[in-house]
Amino acid sequence: MEFSVPQLFERFFATSSADSPIDLATLQEQLGITHTEQHLELAIALDGLIQVGFIEAVGDNAYRRKSDDSLVVGRLRCSSKGFCFAIRDEPGVEDIYIHASNLHGAWNGDQVLMRITKDGNRKRSPEGEVAAVIERANPTIVGEIKRGEQGFRAKPLDDRLLFELELVEDPATTDIPNLQDGQFAYIEINRYPLANLLPLGSVRKVLGSNPETSIDIDLVCCKYDLPQQFSADLLATVADLPQKISKTELKNRQDYRDWLVVTIEPLDLQHPQAFVPNAGISLQSEGEGWLLGVHISDLAHWIPGDHPLAKEAQRRCQVVYLDPAILPLFPAELHQQYGLFPQQERLSLSVLLHLTPEGNLQGFEIYPSVVKTRAHLTYEQVEALLVPPEESSEPAGELMTLLGNLRQLSQHLRQQRHRAQGFDLPFSDIYPPHAADDHRVGVPLISPSRPAHAWMVEPLLLANRAVGEHLHRLGIPFLAEVQPAPSPEAMQSFLRLATNLNLSGSVLTDAGQVTLGDFQQLAASISHPEVVATGSSPALTAQLLATLPPIRYQWQPQDPTAEMGHFGLSLAGGLGRITAPFRSYGDLVNQRSLHLLFDKGRDRRTPRAKKDVVNLHSSQCYTQIDWPILEDEVVAEWRAYLQQQLDLLNPQWQRVQQAEQELTGLKKSEFMQKHLGETFPGLIIGVQNYGFFVQVDPILAEGLVHVSSLKNDWYEYRSRQQALVGRKARKQFRLGDRVEVQIKNVDYYRQQIDLVVIGEGRFYDEEES
Repeated sequence: MEFSVPQLFERFFATSSADSPIDLATLQEQLGITHTEQHLELAIALDGLIQVGFIEAVGDNAYRRKSDDSLVVGRLRCSSKGFCFAIRDEPGVEDIYIHASNLHGAWNGDQVLMRITKDGNRKRSPEGEVAAVIERANPTIVGEIKRGEQGFRAKPLDDRLLFELELVEDPATTDIPNLQDGQFAYIEINRYPLANLLPLGSVRKVLGSNPETSIDIDLVCCKYDLPQQFSADLLATVADLPQKISKTELKNRQDYRDWLVVTIEPLDLQHPQAFVPNAGISLQSEGEGWLLGVHISDLAHWIPGDHPLAKEAQRRCQVVYLDPAILPLFPAELHQQYGLFPQQERLSLSVLLHLTPEGNLQGFEIYPSVVKTRAHLTYEQVEALLVPPEESSEPAGELMTLLGNLRQLSQHLRQQRHRAQGFDLPFSDIYPPHAADDHRVGVPLISPSRPAHAWMVEPLLLANRAVGEHLHRLGIPFLAEVQPAPSPEAMQSFLRLATNLNLSGSVLTDAGQVTLGDFQQLAASISHPEVVATGSSPALTAQLLATLPPIRYQWQPQDPTAEMGHFGLSLAGGLGRITAPFRSYGDLVNQRSLHLLFDKGRDRRTPRAKKDVVNLHSSQCYTQIDWPILEDEVVAEWRAYLQQQLDLLNPQWQRVQQAEQELTGLKKSEFMQKHLGETFPGLIIGVQNYGFFVQVDPILAEGLVHVSSLKNDWYEYRSRQQALVGRKARKQFRLGDRVEVQIKNVDYYRQQIDLVVIGEGRFYDEEES
C-alpha cells in the first residue's frame, strides 16, 4: 500500500493537541508502510513537515503536531490575475489572501498548509503564504502547445493555473517532434513548479488545433481523467466469471421465476444510449392491499470485492453521462451476462413491500432470489399500452393490469411522500433521459410529458428507503447517500427571484434555516400552471436545484461525524440505495452489506436456541432481537472497508459531477456559438452594478448583458429592488423579468456568453418597488 501526504496530515490532525505524540511504529502501521523504500519516503516527508514547523520530533521515534495558530489548512482558489485566496473549512473564519509571489509552487485547487503573515481587519482579509502543498488537484491539464527557442511549452487553458509547462518527451505516449504550434493537448504533470523551475509535463493525447474543433467529450475526459475504454486484460476477466446459475444457489434463494416482472426504462434496449436493466417491478393484490416487488440484479453475488472488475468500478465510481457518449461502470459483456433482460433467469435481491390500498407501508422483506423478467418496456410503450378504457374494446390483459395498478399505486405513494413534506420538481424534456435520476441531483424530477417515469420513481425510492431502514435498524454498516439542507445564504438569490415573481414561499419560515416545508412550497409554486405558462418553470427549477448541497456518501449507522439526513428526499437518515448496481458502485457495496447480513447475521441468541429463531429478512424482526446481529470483529472490519470506499468514492463522485456539468456547459456554448446574432427569450436571474444575467431559452444557457451595452440611457443599480434603472427614461431591467436577448459573443472554453438586450425594458414603478 502506498501512503499519501494527505493521509500523513490526517494522522496529525487527528491528534488535536501537542500532548498527543505519535510514535513512528504506530504511524507506519496506520499508513500501511512495509517496504524499505516507503520507510525512506516517510522519513523525507516527516523531515519536510518539521522544516515548515508543522510537527516536531519527540525523542528519536515519535512526532507530534506543534501548537502554532499561524499554520492553517485551506483549499486554494485563484484568479487569472494572480490573486488567490485559501478557503478554510472551519465555519466563521476568514479566507486568507495569498499573492502569486507567495504561492511557492501551489496551483489553483490544491489543498495547502498556509502560514498567516498578516492579520486581517474590517477592510482587509488576513494575508499569508503557502508553507506546503498537502494534496495536488491537477495531475493533468489541457493546454495550448507553444513552440519556443528551447523547445515546446504548454499554456494551460485554465488561466487560473499561473504557470506554463515545459514539455518533455515520453516515448510511451507521444513523439514530441510531431507536435505543432497552436495545438491543444492533454498533458500529464511530471513535476510541479519548484523554486525558479517551471513545471514539466508530457503529452498524453493531442486533441486538435483549437478547443472548438477538439472533440468536447475528449476534452472533458482528459481534463477530469475519466477512462473511456476498458483494458484488454480487464475484458478478459469477464469471460472467467460464472455463466450459469448453480442448482445449489437456486435452492438457497426464493424462486420468483413465475411472477410477472417487467423492467421499465426511458429507452429501448436497441438504442445506443439504452440503460442496462437494473431492477424489475412486480405488483400483486394482497388482501385489500398490494404486494409490490422490486427485484434488483444481484451483481454482488457474481463479483467479489477484490475482483479486478470491482476495483475498476470503484475507480470509476459512477456511470458518466457525456451526451451522446456514456462511460459505463462495467463492460457491455457483463451487462449482457447479468442484466435483467427479458426471458433470462437472473439472480436478484427482491424487496417485497406490503402496502395498504392507499400506499401506506405495513412491512417488508428482503430476500436473495431468482427471477425471469417477462418484458422490457420504454416509457412511451407503457403510456401507449395504458389507453383509456373507453377507447379500447379489448379486455385488459395481465400486463396492462399490472401497469394500470402501478400507475394508481405510484400516485398514492407520491401523495404519501408529499404528506411527509417530501417534494419533487418539474423535469424539462430538454434534458437527456439520465438527468431525471434523483441519484444525481438529490430530488425526484417529474416530467409532465412522461408520466411513466413518475410511476417508476416512487417504487424504486420506497425500496431503497426500506433497505436503508433494515440495515440501520439491525446495525449493519452501509454506504448512505446524504444531503444537508441548503443554507439560508445559498437560498438568498433564489428567494429574491421568487419574491419578484410573486411566488408563494418566497420567505423562509425560520430565517436561520431552510426547512422541508419551505422547499415543498417553492417546488409547488414552480409547478403551478400559471408559472409553467410563462415559460419560466425550467429556469426556476435549475436555479432552485443549484441551491441544494451536493450528495455525498457516509457510512451508517454509528458514524460519529455523520450528518445522517437526506434533505432532497426528506429522510431523517441516509438513503441505502441498491437498485442500480450497474450504474453506481455505491449500490454494489450496499448489496454486499445485505449479503453480510444474510451470510453472517445471527438469527438467534445462541447457536442452540432453536425456538428463538427470527427472520432477519423481515422488518418484523426488530422487536424480537436483543442481541448483536454481527460479531464485533466483523462489524469493525466492515466499517474499515466502508471507510476505504468513502475515501475513494466521494472525491471521484465529485469529479464525475463536475465533468458532466462541464460538458453540459460546453454543449450550451456550442449551441449559442452556432446562433450568433440570433434572438432568444430568457429570464433575468441576477442583477449587478455591471449588468444582469439572463438564463436563455430553450437550453438554459446563462449569459451576461453588460451595462455598457445599454446605450439608450444611463442605468443605475438599485440593490434593494435588484434592478438597473435608467436615469433619464426610467426604464428598468429587474430580477425576474422576461427579456429578449441577442447572442453577441461566445467564449467556448470559458463558457462565457455575452448578450445584448432587445428592447428598452419596462417603466420603473416607484410604488411597486
